[in-house]
Formats: sequence, C-alpha cells, structure tokens
Amino acid sequence: FPQNMSSSVFIESERVQYSSKKECILASYDYKTTRVQKSDEGKFTVTPVSNSLMFKTTTRIPRVGCMLVGWGGNNGSTVTACVLANKLGVSWRTKQGTRHANYYGSITQSSTTSLGIGPDGKDVYVPLKDLLPMINPNDIEFDGWDISSINLAEACERAQVLDVSIQDQLRPYMKKMKPRASIYCPDFIAANQSDRADNVLSGTKWEMMEQIRRDICEFKQKKNLDKVGVRAYDLV
Repeated sequence: FPQNMSSSVFIESERVQYSSKKECILASYDYKTTRVQKSDEGKFTVTPVSNSLMFKTTTRIPRVGCMLVGWGGNNGSTVTACVLANKLGVSWRTKQGTRHANYYGSITQSSTTSLGIGPDGKDVYVPLKDLLPMINPNDIEFDGWDISSINLAEACERAQVLDVSIQDQLRPYMKKMKPRASIYCPDFIAANQSDRADNVLSGTKWEMMEQIRRDICEFKQKKNLDKVGVRAYDLV
C-alpha cells in the first residue's frame, strides 16, 4: 500500500498506477459508446466507439480557499456558518434533545459506495470520501465579496436560517468575517438589494476586475493556499 496515500482504498489493477515520486494516481479508462448513422433508405448503422481516457489524481491534499460572490447573503453566510459549526463541534438543545453539527446530506462526507463482494459474500461499503485523497470541508478557508458591508454574524441574523443558539455560539468568530467590496451592477442584482449596497467598488469595469484579481491573489497569499475557487451566491 503506498505510504503517501491519504485514502484507505488501494486498487490493484494494471489500469491503475501509484507513483510515490510524482505523488499522483494514474488511472486509464475506456469510455464506450456508439455512433449511429441513418441511410437515405431510413436504415440505421450502429458502430461501437471506444475512447481511452487517462485520469491523474494528486495524492497530496492541497490547501483550498473558497471565495463567495454574495458572501453576506443567505446562502453564503449559512454555508460558512455550517462549516464553522462542524469545525468547532457546535451542539445545541432542541425539544427532541441535543443536536450536534454534522455533514448529513453531503455526498462526499456522508454517503458510502460499494467496492464489490468480500470473502464472506457480502457487499463491502466504504465512505465515498475514502476512495480518493479528498479535502475535509473543515479545512476550507472562506472569504468573499458582498455589496453589503455587514459582517457574517449580522448576515446570519438577517438571513434567519440558523437556530439562534447556533448563531450565538458562532458570533465571536463570524463577527470578524467581513466581505470585501463588491462590483455592483443593478442590471444583474434584484431591485430590493439596492438599499444594502454600501460596500461597492468604483471605477471602470476593467479597474474593478483588476481589484477582484488582487483580492484573490491577496487571499491566496495571506492564507498560504494552493488553490482558490470562486462561487457565486445570491446574485438575484
């Protein structure tokens, strides 16, 4: 079993190669489909087609950041709060008992997949996240932009999505999170958002785009990240 593997599944196949030197997994796959042609007489000719594909997966899990467009909106503030709640192990009381933060509903964190049949004749299931080296959501760094200047704690309160007791536990952390100034184009934002637009960039479209680029670079450098993904939330 490769010593540098962070997953718990090892594939023993001539189609899969583990390279400790290059820190990657190489897997070949034949994608099979068919090509159909219709003649002038209305007859169909079906021809099998096979395309060979090579997948390369890095075994080293990178440090990843996620920047949200509309970070202070309902979706952006809630997803940030949920990841933070899981990272901190937040729990809260309800009428049905104490609840604990979890990733139920997450495809990568909660679902399992069948590897095949074991020696006892039964299906062997493993967590989906164990198939390949995969980042833990708790390790994702968040940042982003919003036309509203309120911090993420106030944004969660305004969104009215999370239980108040959860908000209270996260408030000391989320009040330190403040969205960066955003591009404001009324044509692409719901009209009822105009009153909140107190945190916007100025200048030409090119100048604002250059500022967004600087924001991404600054975030990546400050958090010492390998990759940064940008996701849009609450644009309309």
